[in-house]
Amino acid sequence: MEVLMKRKYGWIPDIPDRRDYLYYKIMPVIKLPEKVDLREKGFSPVEDQGQLGSCTANALAGNLEFLDIQNGDGYTDQSRLFIYYNERLLRGTVNEDSGAMLRDGIKSLVKWGSCPERIWKYNINLFAKRPPEKAYKLAKKSRISVYYRLETLNEMKSCLASGYPFVFGFAVYESFESERVARTGVVNMPGKNERLLGGHAVLAAGYDDRTKRFIVRNSWGIDWGEKGYFTMPYEYLESRDLSDDFWTIRR
Repeated sequence: MEVLMKRKYGWIPDIPDRRDYLYYKIMPVIKLPEKVDLREKGFSPVEDQGQLGSCTANALAGNLEFLDIQNGDGYTDQSRLFIYYNERLLRGTVNEDSGAMLRDGIKSLVKWGSCPERIWKYNINLFAKRPPEKAYKLAKKSRISVYYRLETLNEMKSCLASGYPFVFGFAVYESFESERVARTGVVNMPGKNERLLGGHAVLAAGYDDRTKRFIVRNSWGIDWGEKGYFTMPYEYLESRDLSDDFWTIRR
């Protein structure tokens, strides 16, 4: 198996919290289509997190941009570094490239929001520097108000069928960094002898009952996978040993 350049990850699994808002309580009663692909509704271009453990911020920024596009406003490129800083501010690790929990990323969007990337650009050398006050003032306009935790396959599919993506984290094994996956965007279940590399946060953008696979947006740029996207088996997301922390957000 040919392995590409070693990537930086950064998803830290959430600490369980019984106060979480659960999606099943507001889940619409709808007939689920066989296939959903939210890329057809419009996403911003996939960006590259580079050698920084900011995958949670990249996934959430892509989600925010999708919501803006659906609101008919076009989209403003959201500052991934702003989100990543505030995730770590909640953890007390701003001076470390520590990665983050998706719950902290969402809490930061409720508390501070997200500013445009033109105000706080993605210069990874500045990851530990506090964004300027102008960024925080502008970010207030883009705070989110609603977020829900998903727990089952049916909830995940229902969320996507309702027109909303969801973020989640998964355990990355060696084959994910292979040339084959980079070329095809097809991720399979990890082999029993594969080594665990880390945890990665991404954004689910669709599903297909025929292939029993989710369509997922990565944060490694448009030259990786299928223009920055990949597919992975339902089974991968159903296993709590392999995936967790499924969240959907609203403006």
